[in-house]
Amino acid sequence: MRRLAGLLVVGLLAFGATGCTVPINGITGVGLDRDGNLVIVLAWCGRQPDGVTVYHRTYSEDSTPETYDPDASGPANPAIDDASYRAPRVAGETASFRIDAPGNGWRADQGIPSFDPDITYRAYGWTRDNTFSTAHVEFQISDAGKLRRNPGTVLVNDYDPERDKVSDVLLPQAEFDRQGRTKYCDD
Repeated sequence: MRRLAGLLVVGLLAFGATGCTVPINGITGVGLDRDGNLVIVLAWCGRQPDGVTVYHRTYSEDSTPETYDPDASGPANPAIDDASYRAPRVAGETASFRIDAPGNGWRADQGIPSFDPDITYRAYGWTRDNTFSTAHVEFQISDAGKLRRNPGTVLVNDYDPERDKVSDVLLPQAEFDRQGRTKYCDD
């Protein structure tokens, strides 16, 4: 009995140490369609995501604003869901859809809001059973200008651990697709 209890404790500790995130099995980016409209772009390996969520943080930059009460329950800078999209079944391991008017089988779960140009949004792909998600991308609506100056590219974020900084990177579409199927996959 003690052995079973010991195994249970070890199992619970191991489970608790893994955190609450799911494995990353792809990448999310932002690009432009042929007409210059902002699109969410996904590349993955294996099973495709079931949908995409776009959200933003309550406070733009400071993750612990002066108004945060550490004795209150909940995160210091809670997320606000802006839009959630359901994916159609697609052939291959890439997909994209317009953020403001999804088509080609993509559909919004609720009305699509007017996206505020002053807010930094985050988008990621997910599965209904939480088996994996895609690496998220942070973007602003004004990033469309950057993408127009660099046609055929996808905006992603890259974390530099030495500088402890996230920066925007523009990848050619083919490189984005390749990274989504290789760099972000558990093989």
